[in-house]
Order: sequence, then structure tokens, then C-alpha cells
Amino acid sequence: MISALMGLLAATGPAVAHPRGIPDRLMMQPDDLGGAAPGPVEEGLAWPLLPQPCADRPIPQPVAGRAQAADYDTRFRVYQNVTRFRGDGAQRYLTELKAQLADCGVGGGDNGFDPVAEDHLGPDTVLFLGNYELGDRWVAYVAAAVGRHVVVIMVSDSYLGAGDPTLANGLAQAAMARLR
Repeated sequence: MISALMGLLAATGPAVAHPRGIPDRLMMQPDDLGGAAPGPVEEGLAWPLLPQPCADRPIPQPVAGRAQAADYDTRFRVYQNVTRFRGDGAQRYLTELKAQLADCGVGGGDNGFDPVAEDHLGPDTVLFLGNYELGDRWVAYVAAAVGRHVVVIMVSDSYLGAGDPTLANGLAQAAMARLR
């Protein structure tokens, strides 16, 4: 009996484990990214893809996550991070992120996070900037909770150092649609 089972496994190959991660269908695809093919996030990325503006305050922790990046035309680099939480953890993360942006945001003119708009794409969304070089340069962020998931879009600009919030909003809407 065991040899028959071993023979069957040898003929069909090993069982494929399905990780409990974030499936491809929830991640942005080339048609969402102006034809750009997403790939891995480069090592050493300075900006967090699950932001926590107040480093000393806890945030809800996801149970799974996945990040990718793509060059959007010749100027912008787009990052997407999708995380899954238990229960109402996604909404609790967004609530805490908004509170931390209000409490620990720099308000422009300094390094750190600068809140711009809340609930601008619907409930549980926030637009903010990640300032650097004393606020002269920034990356644009949109974070949104959709069901048990949080999606974070970050847009950087390789020429001017001014990530485009309008582009981040449009990409966030596409990413949110994939999570519905």
C-alpha cells in the first residue's frame, strides 16, 4: 500500500503547498500600471511600505503581506504593499495611521510624514507625503483599508523628488478595486 502511494506521488510530483500569502489577483497588474511589469522591491528601500509615523506607538500587525514595485514611465517608481489582517485589524490600522499622522506628522518643511487628506477616496483612506531633504522632496502615499486588507501605494519621482499625489490616488483606486 505504501509503495503504491509512493509510486503515485512520484508519478504526479510532490504536493504543492499553497502559501497563505497574498494572491496575484490582489496585486496590481501591468494594465493597472500603464503597461509596466511589476517586480520585486529593491533592497534598501528607505521608505516603509506599512508606515508607522510614531515609532514608539504600536500598530495592528498583519498576518500576511506582499510588496511589489514598477517603473511607471521614465520618471516615477510605484510601490504597492498589500497586507491582510485578522478581524477588523485593517480598519484599526487605518484609524491608528490617521491618528499617528495627526500626532507625529511634520506638517511640511521637515523630514517625516505630512498628512494631506483623510477619507478622500472613501472611508478608511488617507493621502500623505513622506518628506525628506527638510521637506524639499517627498514621496506620495495613499493607504486604504478594504475588508481585511490594507493597500499602501507609494510613488517616488526620480527626477524632481516630488512624488505625484494625483498618480498615487489613481493607482490606489485601481489597487482598491482589486481587493473588492
